[in-house]
Amino acid sequence: MTSAVIDAGGAGAAGSRQPLRAPLTVRQLLTPIFYYRRRALFAFLIPVLIAVIAALLAHPVYIAQSRLLILLGDDYVFPTGNAQAPQTFDRSQIVHAEMEILGSKDLRERTLSVVGLDKVYPTLAGRTDGMALGEIQLEKDLTIDNIPQSNVIELGLRNRNAQVAADVLNKLVALYIERRREIFQQSDLTSVADQRDKLSAQLSDAERAITEFSTAHGFGDYTQEFAAVQAQQSALATQLASADEEVAARDARASQLRSRAAATPGVTQLSIDTGRSAQLDDLTKTLLSLEEQRRETANKYTDGYPLVADLDHRIAELKAEIARAPQEQFTAARRGVNPVHQQLDTEEADAEGDAAGLRAGRVEIQHTLQQVTARLNELTALGPQYRTLLKSRDLAEDASTSLSKRAEDSELSDMLSKSHANVRVIQSADPPAKGHSGRLVIIGAGVVAGLFAALAVVILSLAFSEVMVTPSDVEQKLDLPIILAVPDIEREGRRSALRPAHLTAEDSHLLMRLLASVPADGGRVLQLVSAHEGEGVSSLLLDIGLIEGADDRRVLYIDVDPRPGQEIVTTFSKQGVGLARQPGERVVQVAGTSLYITQPVSGADMASGQMDWRKVLAKARAQYDLILIDPPALQRSAAALALAPFADITLAVVEAERTRAAVARNLVDRIESAGGEVLGVILNKRRFYIPRMIYSWL
Repeated sequence: MTSAVIDAGGAGAAGSRQPLRAPLTVRQLLTPIFYYRRRALFAFLIPVLIAVIAALLAHPVYIAQSRLLILLGDDYVFPTGNAQAPQTFDRSQIVHAEMEILGSKDLRERTLSVVGLDKVYPTLAGRTDGMALGEIQLEKDLTIDNIPQSNVIELGLRNRNAQVAADVLNKLVALYIERRREIFQQSDLTSVADQRDKLSAQLSDAERAITEFSTAHGFGDYTQEFAAVQAQQSALATQLASADEEVAARDARASQLRSRAAATPGVTQLSIDTGRSAQLDDLTKTLLSLEEQRRETANKYTDGYPLVADLDHRIAELKAEIARAPQEQFTAARRGVNPVHQQLDTEEADAEGDAAGLRAGRVEIQHTLQQVTARLNELTALGPQYRTLLKSRDLAEDASTSLSKRAEDSELSDMLSKSHANVRVIQSADPPAKGHSGRLVIIGAGVVAGLFAALAVVILSLAFSEVMVTPSDVEQKLDLPIILAVPDIEREGRRSALRPAHLTAEDSHLLMRLLASVPADGGRVLQLVSAHEGEGVSSLLLDIGLIEGADDRRVLYIDVDPRPGQEIVTTFSKQGVGLARQPGERVVQVAGTSLYITQPVSGADMASGQMDWRKVLAKARAQYDLILIDPPALQRSAAALALAPFADITLAVVEAERTRAAVARNLVDRIESAGGEVLGVILNKRRFYIPRMIYSWL
């Protein structure tokens, strides 16, 4: 099976490449799914297995139900204070208000505290934030609904324990009745409202006066400010005394250092240099000279000769004088500044500097102490006024508290009359007999999540894969049109030398139509190139040559630099195919066809780069209708780059699922850099992963 997309008009356009693209089909969309089926199946099974395990471990949830009837009573009747009728809420407002009380956070927290968090939600009992989490979970488990067109509120509570669900819901209803009684008891009587307002205004005025007084005099709390200023005064006094001690100590040290510096000399002898005595050196030289004369004289005269005796006497005197001469003498003496005097001066300067700094700090401390003392005197003077304001505030607060107590006593009878609940429990919560586990929902969610995970795995694998599986992969990753997609045909035994093994006649004629769209002088040249060995260039070219050679077209197959022992001619000879060599040329004709095979150069000639392919191909164009160039893979040789500028059409051959897109792009870039142009791509050894039945149906 092959596929091709060829724009014949675009191929003949000079110097331009038209965007040739194969149409996207359902087969190409399904191919990645079947290609990555193992990964997709694994990704699908993980959420499904998790869902199945969760469904197996899921405990049934029981829902306890209760119903309340809301009656219309005095709770929602408010007098207007005149002859008009009192204001009342309508049915929907009343039911909605009761539902808000039932769903309040305080009511849920109180219910959990009474029943016990360890009983309702045992898993949250040991946590520090367990009560807050339990209140949130109870809000999710509790449902409050109003039955349409009625005053009935239906309550539902979910829990894994049927008895707990019923107990919690009943306790919630009981606490709700108590809670609403507290809410409706908080209304004030009109008779005491004015007095409370006056006392509240008086208390507010007292508080405002205290605040304004504190702000005006720069303190927040008088007692704390007074204590802080006293503590600051005490600390500053201590610092001042400490500074005085430090100044005295520094002055005494500076005086002592000054006395010692005056008694220490400023200049002293630093070093004395000694050396060998010059007199001793002169006497030694003289002794050596006399001893040399004595040896020369002794060689000329006998012992006892007056000259020899005189030399001996002089030598003896000279040795005695050497023994008396001093061995060393003084050569130089150095004097300089006394380092002890320098150190004393330095320490004296440091002591004086420290004393000066301490005096400056003492002045600042004394100035701050004066300011703090003034502030303390100011606070002492403000004390009586501040205490008077506090006394006024306390009196107003005591009066307000007393009035509130009296108001509660006077309102008790009226509140009791209004506290009778207008709520009736129609149905108390009973432990439900049957629970709901939700296993089908969990499994369904797992299946949906598995489908999404499988699809995501296929998309990610396709996006990050460097190999090409389908023609659409080639076009997307190489930005080149797909010319042919040759299936991977597995054949047992030897291939028949005179029968195409991979391409069909339609495939070959398709390439010939594409080649015919390119203008050429004489025969046309087709070159197939690949990045690696074994990607099928030779097999494809040989199939083209056999198909076209059988149609009485003169076809020249140029086997460029084959590996030793793998030449096409050698292969045909081993298979017993008749070959006729052309006289005087390196061309052989395959028996029964118009296919001619040649290897115009040797490997050494190719390596030297002295081959003139323009002349070779010009000569071939004049003699043959079709020239097929089979260069070695670019990984092994750069012969394809040298031939690319002279070929009418150059097609890249990539092996499905093996050739990486980066390698193929590098192949195309190198050919175009060498002056050639890759018109399209042949996807070789393509495999079909869609089952045959589905493939034929699509």
